[in-house]
Amino acid sequence: MRLAVNVEDHPLEYVNFEGAIPKGEYGGGMMWKYAQGRYQITKQKKNGFYFRLQSRELNAEYRTHHTKENQWLLERVDNPQTDWLRDPIEPMLARPAPKPPDSQDYLYEVKWDGIRAMISLDEGEIRIHGRNRMDMTKQFPELLIPEQAFRATSALFDGEIVCLEADGKPNFRNVIHRMQQKTEAAIERAKVKHPAVCYVFDCLYLDGRAIVNEPLTRRREWLQDAVKKDSAYRVSEVVEDGAAFFEAVKEMGLEGIMAKQRNSPYLPGKRSESWLKIKTRQTLECAIIGYTRGKGDREKSFGALHLAEASGDELKYLGKVGTGFDEHLFNAISAELEKLTTIK
Repeated sequence: MRLAVNVEDHPLEYVNFEGAIPKGEYGGGMMWKYAQGRYQITKQKKNGFYFRLQSRELNAEYRTHHTKENQWLLERVDNPQTDWLRDPIEPMLARPAPKPPDSQDYLYEVKWDGIRAMISLDEGEIRIHGRNRMDMTKQFPELLIPEQAFRATSALFDGEIVCLEADGKPNFRNVIHRMQQKTEAAIERAKVKHPAVCYVFDCLYLDGRAIVNEPLTRRREWLQDAVKKDSAYRVSEVVEDGAAFFEAVKEMGLEGIMAKQRNSPYLPGKRSESWLKIKTRQTLECAIIGYTRGKGDREKSFGALHLAEASGDELKYLGKVGTGFDEHLFNAISAELEKLTTIK
């Protein structure tokens, strides 16, 4: 339920007003237009009524509960087609690009080297899911802080969980190590050793309304207002000069940048030209399809990994790789291979 307050009539020219009302004035604070359209009263009740709100952004039926004087409670009574907080919502994807686009239509931000996460906030409870709906909630207890992190009651955010080094650079191996911990004791030790933060860069749903069809710039305005400062959640900052930003990111040794069209909607599960990823170094996502038995110091583990690349519904064999592993990564891969080994 949400509080609704009856106010005096306003001039018609205020109908599209959004922005900051100075503190100390009536209604001081940020003013956002929730929806604009038509309403129809569908049923009268003793202490309220039912009405349907129809607009470009929303088509929903509500019940009002008159509590005192000019205050009401609003309760949505119909079932929306999509339950944004519980249905499996996949993140929007980006197309690779060799360089930043030469266009003023884009905003640019760091491509964080971490774990993609969808963060749902539902009446004080946070749930965190990765790709393919992998539940990561218990692995990151420092992110389960709704009162400290958010001004919203319910929301769905898109972000990246990272573990930062002392110099502010993300360490991918450390965040993967966090993901691999299963027991409460191991999770707590890993939290202390490699604390995580979440850079949020988009908002799909906010306090009862899906906002995926709003332009990116407007979604970011709501995102910045919904996320409090000085918590484990941080809004990923954007810049306008993509070429200079890319060179700066390359100089810092970061993974790359994202380019996003200012007016683009959010397309769950879709890969679109609206979002581009420009990497400072070329990488290839591969599947491990087998391994060779190691020799010498590696006798009890693998010598080389057989790799393949997804090509449509098939895997294209690429070859073997047996170098480039530090001790931590080598041991982590060995442990996973041991679980999956099939004896012929």
